[in-house]
Amino acid sequence: MPSRPNVLIIKADQHNARCLGVNGHRQVRTPNLDALAASGVNFTHAFVQNPICTPSRMCYLTGQYVHNHGIYGLSLMPNPDDPIPPTLPSLFSVCHAQGYRTGIIGHIHVRKDWIGPHCDMYRDLHENVEPYDPYYPHNPYSQYLQAKGLLQQRDDEAYKGIVQTLDACPSELSFLNSYEGYCAQSFEEFLHQTPPGQPFLYQIDTVHPHQDYIPAKEFWDLYEGMELELPPSADEDLSGKPPHHQGTMAWTHTYEGVFEPKGYRHVRLRKLRGYYGCISQVDHMVGLARQMLRTRGLEENTIVVYCADHGDFALEHGFLEKAPGISYAAILRTPFIWAWPAGGLAKGTVHELVESVDVFPTLCQLAGLPVPDTVDGKDISPMLRGNARPLREFVVAEFPLSRTIRTRDWKLCHRPRGMFGDGKDHGELYHVAEDPWEMKNLYDDPRYRDTRENLRRTLFDWTQLTTRYGNVWPHVPLSADNKIPLAKFQEMLDKRMTNYL
Repeated sequence: MPSRPNVLIIKADQHNARCLGVNGHRQVRTPNLDALAASGVNFTHAFVQNPICTPSRMCYLTGQYVHNHGIYGLSLMPNPDDPIPPTLPSLFSVCHAQGYRTGIIGHIHVRKDWIGPHCDMYRDLHENVEPYDPYYPHNPYSQYLQAKGLLQQRDDEAYKGIVQTLDACPSELSFLNSYEGYCAQSFEEFLHQTPPGQPFLYQIDTVHPHQDYIPAKEFWDLYEGMELELPPSADEDLSGKPPHHQGTMAWTHTYEGVFEPKGYRHVRLRKLRGYYGCISQVDHMVGLARQMLRTRGLEENTIVVYCADHGDFALEHGFLEKAPGISYAAILRTPFIWAWPAGGLAKGTVHELVESVDVFPTLCQLAGLPVPDTVDGKDISPMLRGNARPLREFVVAEFPLSRTIRTRDWKLCHRPRGMFGDGKDHGELYHVAEDPWEMKNLYDDPRYRDTRENLRRTLFDWTQLTTRYGNVWPHVPLSADNKIPLAKFQEMLDKRMTNYL
C-alpha cells in the first residue's frame, strides 16, 4: 500500500457527459481526458444533485444533499447570508486537519470565510468588490492579465463589453494567458511550494466550458471546417413539455447573437463550436497538470478526479444554455473519471449510478482519513477496485420547486400543482432506457400511471429518510452541522423507535 496519496480534483463548469470522446462523442476532441479514463475508471452514469453552480459545488465539498446544506441559490460572489454553519466540515477542512497541504483556484463559487481558512493557497478568480465589474480587478487572474496589458481581453465573463454571451468566437488570449492556462501555472506554483513528502489536496475549478464560449484560437481552430452534428433532439417539438421549457425555446428562437452571421440557426452552430473548443481547452489543461505531476515523480501516488458541477444542453432540446435543466441528463449527468496508478484501481468503465456527494467519503476512504458524520454520500471505492455491485437504485436532483429522480430505466420530475399559476400538474416522466434523449414525456399517459406514482412515492420516502433534522424525540447527539447524523436516524428506525418519528 502506498503512502498517503495526493489528490488533484479538476472540476469543470458545465461539461455535458456526452461531450467526451471516451463516452462515444464522435466530434469533440478530448485526448487527455480519454487517456485519463484509459488509465483509471470512467463512470458513465454520474449525476449531480443540483443543476447550477453554487448548490452543486456545496454537495461536492460537504458530501451533503441540497436539502441538508440548504444552499439552493447561485452566488456570483460568496454571499455572507448563505446559511452555512461555520463548523460544517468540508473535504478541505478534513484534509487540512490531517496534515495535507491544500489549495483551490478558479470558479470557487462558495463562501470564502467557510472554506478559505482551510486552504494554504486560495485563489478565487471571480472574487470582486462592489460595484460589480465583469473584469474582476481585485483578483489574481485579473492582476496577472493587467501586468501583461491584457485585462480588457479577459474573456471568461465578458468579452468586448458583452457579458456572458451565448454566442461564440475565438479568444484574443493565447492558452498561456487563458483562464485554464493561469490555473495550470498556479498549480505548478503550488507543487513547487509543497514540501517533499507532504501530501496535498488541490482543486482546479475551471470556468469552461461554461460561457463565454470563447476558447483560445488553437482550440477554436480544431473545429474549423467541421460539419458539426446536432443532437437528435435539437429540433424537438416541446409542446409536451412544461410551460417554462416552451417559453425558453420561444425566446431562444428569437436570439440573434452578437457576431455575424446573426440568427438562431447560425448562433447554435457557433455556440456548439465554441463549446467544443472550450472543452478541448480544459482537456489541454488536464494534460498539462498530469505532466506536471509526472515531471515531479508524483503521478503514481496522486488520485486525479475529473468531474463537473453540472452539464450543458449542447443543443439538446434546442436550448443554448443550462436552464431549465432540472429534468434532463444533459445538465444532471456529468463526466466522472478517477485515476490513481499506485492505488490498485481496476481500469475500465462503470455504468452504475453514482452521485456527486460520493466524492468526499470516497476520497477519505482511499486516503485513510476519517469521514465526518455530516456526510450523506456513499463510499464508491469498491467500484473503483472492480466491484461493480450497485450501491444505489436511483439518484436525485433538487430545486426548491422541483425534484428529479432517476433510476437506470426511468426518470420522473415532480413539480407542485400550481407552480405555473394554472393549477395544472406539469410533471415529466421519461423511459430513458428506450428514450435516452428524453423526448417523449409519458407523464400523462395512463399506461404508465403506476410507474409514475411508484417513482413519486420513492422520491417522497427518500426525502424523509435523508433529511438531517435539527432534533427529534428521543434526543440524540448532533453532528458538527447541528443536525442529527443520518446513521443515528437510521439506528432509531432499526430499533423501531418510531412513536415520535
